[in-house]
Parts: sequence; structure tokens; C-alpha cells
Amino acid sequence: MTLVKICGITHPDDADAAVQAGADRLGFVVEYPLPVPWNLSIDTAASLMARVPDDVATVAVVGGNADTLLEIIRRTGPTLIQLHADEPPDVVEAVAATGIPVLKALRAHTGEPIGRASTWIATARRFVDAGASEILLDSHSAERPAGTGHAFDWEIAAAVVDAIDVPVVLAGGLTPETVARAVTAVRPACVDVITGVTQTGDRKDPGLMAAFVAGVRGVTET
Repeated sequence: MTLVKICGITHPDDADAAVQAGADRLGFVVEYPLPVPWNLSIDTAASLMARVPDDVATVAVVGGNADTLLEIIRRTGPTLIQLHADEPPDVVEAVAATGIPVLKALRAHTGEPIGRASTWIATARRFVDAGASEILLDSHSAERPAGTGHAFDWEIAAAVVDAIDVPVVLAGGLTPETVARAVTAVRPACVDVITGVTQTGDRKDPGLMAAFVAGVRGVTET
């Protein structure tokens, strides 16, 4: 079954609604080094994560050097940590050494050629060798490191899924209307959504979250 991660949770009501919608993972952007609408302090993130039921995973979405990331792990206690910047393999190795599963994001720049599938596969393998437990495929732009609303190339994503031995998470421009087709085309272990279920600003829409989860379940439970 393809898992569902709803990312960019900033409010207790949105966390509760995402759980009610059936999300398997909730993502919390914690002290990200660039300005994004969903950025939380460590204390706020820890408080929100504490209200999430044990059967729903919490993901700290972060960027930066190893010392900063290790402090975020220590103070928030997430289920997984998602490295969503340009961290090199040695940072992945340092974080993975703590025993927490590392989800490493690889991001295509919007408006630029995405390149060959073989290049993405080689990059993914390099991070897996460094200790990444999962690979996430997303898009980014000069304005935003994530949450661009632009899709990652599904054909290349499917090639990465086929080529590497760890779960692949598909992000980038997914919506309740497109996610079923994305799951069918790519067969990811998990799909990740942020702007596709956003109501306004940093708040989530309960109806869109429920529709997104239903779209995934309609494919993976048949």
C-alpha cells in the first residue's frame, strides 16, 4: 500500500484533521534555513508532534549542517528526519548514525532540463550508500525549496523506483485530482503533499486532505 504524507503542518487543528483523513505520516518543517510559509520553531514542532497518535509517523523536514540536524532530532523526537536541502552524503551518514531513519530529498529545479534517469539513479544510490533509508523526489525553484506546485517527472521517478533498493517517496505538484494517476504511473512507497491540500497561507483544507488520501487508497486498496 502506498503511504500518504501530509507535509507542512503548522496548526493543531490541521494535525488532527490530517490524522482524521487517514494520513500515515505528518511532516513538520523545523527551523528550515530558508523562508517558507510552514517553518516552525523547535519547541512548536515538538508540541505538535506530541499530539500525533503513535500509529502515525512524524517527519521533521529540515536543512543544514549535521550539528543543527542532530539538535532538532534530540529536541523533537521525530519518527523520521527528512533532509530537504543540499546536504552532502557525509551529513546523511552523520545523521543516520544516530539510528533515526533518514529520508533524503533529491530535487529537480523547475524550468530547467531534468536530465537523464541514470543521473538521478546514480545520485540516489550515492545517498543510499551513505545511509539514507528512503529517497524523496521533489521539485524546487529559486523562490521555494519545496511546495512549488510543480510535478516531478513521473517517468524518471518510476525509473528510480525500479532501480534502487529503498522506498521512494514521490512529491511535487500532487493534488487530489492527480495523485491516483501518479501512484499508478510511478508505484512509489509513499506520496507527499503540501500545496495540493493547502487552504490558504500555511493552513490545510480538511476536505482536500480527505480527498487526497481517498485518491491514493482507491488505487492501492483495489
